[in-house]
Amino acid sequence: MIQITLSWFVCLYLVLSLVGILILWIGYEMIRKHHANTIARDRIFCRICGTRHTDTSTADLLVCPVCGSKNERATGGYF
Repeated sequence: MIQITLSWFVCLYLVLSLVGILILWIGYEMIRKHHANTIARDRIFCRICGTRHTDTSTADLLVCPVCGSKNERATGGYF
């Protein structure tokens, strides 16, 4: 059996706990960013009337429900 002192055991326990928390933190952050990018992709900003709306269709050229002008799907962050 491996001999380990109490101080090394506590140190090892703390390090493994912190590594586990770090892994969970990174995983949840990746999920959050993916979800935020998906939501941002569905948001449309009309450059004519200035309204913002959500559209989940896959078309790149969308019609504004307020003024009827055609808008391209933005890939950047207007919000």
